[in-house]
Amino acid sequence: MASSTIQLSRTLGVTQQFIRNSPLTFTSPTNNDPGFSNADWVRQFILGPPFAWRWNRSITNVLCIVGQSDYKISVPTFGWLEKAVINNPSDGNSSYELEIAIDLVPDNTPNQPTKISAQLDDGGGNITFRLVPAPDFAYNLVLSWQNSSPIFTASTQTWAPIPDYLSYLYNQGMKAVAYEYIADERYVTAMQLFLTNLVSANNGLTESQRAIFLTDRLNIERDNLGVAATARK
Repeated sequence: MASSTIQLSRTLGVTQQFIRNSPLTFTSPTNNDPGFSNADWVRQFILGPPFAWRWNRSITNVLCIVGQSDYKISVPTFGWLEKAVINNPSDGNSSYELEIAIDLVPDNTPNQPTKISAQLDDGGGNITFRLVPAPDFAYNLVLSWQNSSPIFTASTQTWAPIPDYLSYLYNQGMKAVAYEYIADERYVTAMQLFLTNLVSANNGLTESQRAIFLTDRLNIERDNLGVAATARK
């Protein structure tokens, strides 16, 4: 696992230097906010889709049952499904990648599955995955998923699982949301740099996915800049 040793307190201290030492943590009336909430948002954004990271990936194997569409699996740290593949041992262990969907209607007529969804979450660390159509063979289902982001509860916690060599990402993200917090016009430029750096650092996106994500997000930030400029008039 990549090393993660930098504590939240260090990041908060650096961030405050850019906002004239405005405090970011208050014990009353809020519990260490906006500092902790800002840090939660930054880490959740970095670990959320579409950003897939090798140091945040877990793999689970499931043996399919003929005619069974739904599989309840214990994955307590499940964030989002990155990839799903079925292997057929009777066919030279050939592999078939499944299309990932958000929601699927059951199809109980046995056949080779073509789609999968993380259909249900019971809130207790168990996810029900649905295969469509229901398997016609005891395939080996391999699920590759990204872990969810933990929540900061103490300034001594590190940015795990984000490794130290990517500290420039969350430092920039924290700076951007801090600018937003104090209504500083540098917010949009800082956020654009955070998004650009994040996309550049992630090897899990294709070139087209990078372009689409950046275009959409940067357009949103440009709109925010326009709204802020109008409000200042």
